[in-house]
Amino acid sequence: MLGTIDYDALKTLRVPLKHGGDFRSEECINYLQQADIVITNPPFSLFREYMAQLMKYKKQFLIIGNENAITYKEIFPLFQQNKLWFGYNNGHYWFRVPSSYGAKKTDYKVDDEGNTWRRMGNIGWFTNIDIEKRHQSLDLVFRYENHEHDYPTYDNYDAIEVSRFANIPSDYMGIMGVPVTFVNHYNPDQFEIIGLDAFMPDIKKGRMYVNGKRKFARILIRRRNTKETESKVN
Repeated sequence: MLGTIDYDALKTLRVPLKHGGDFRSEECINYLQQADIVITNPPFSLFREYMAQLMKYKKQFLIIGNENAITYKEIFPLFQQNKLWFGYNNGHYWFRVPSSYGAKKTDYKVDDEGNTWRRMGNIGWFTNIDIEKRHQSLDLVFRYENHEHDYPTYDNYDAIEVSRFANIPSDYMGIMGVPVTFVNHYNPDQFEIIGLDAFMPDIKKGRMYVNGKRKFARILIRRRNTKETESKVN
């Protein structure tokens, strides 16, 4: 029988692991099952597998990962189904690494205690804990009408290109392609996520094209019909 976790509200408990700490081990799964909320920095190379484990055991969590993980075929559907979203303060983070990591001119430092640190960009907090941020609507200040030239239609899909999420027009109710950074500002009450271009079988070549030029990854979205939407369209 594996051990149980004992703790009180005033102390942080450290539980020595006996079998190496692999999150897939029986020991770690036992502790996972006892947890109310999981907060950790999983191996980025095993991010898909770790996320699947959290979903399997239906845990609330707050974990660090590379923001580009949203483009993984195992991860994107969780965003689309509102089972996963980004938390606060995504961006550049410092990580302590083994001293064997080589020195770099940038994003590298050694602290006063001799610890080696590397800074990585595009780091995000992934969570399924409800937060105020995901219910805040984007303030849409641009319009599509009389500015159609700013929103070209894709060569290979019936949707318009919106090059920056801040440029989403307030009066357009059709499908739009936006950069993946949109997800950091996604409010499921304001928008519907249709899909990611790479995973949509009806998008030829797996990416969007405008005038023959390939765009970076695009998320296809559509405004939801709300009273606020109707007032802005009219």
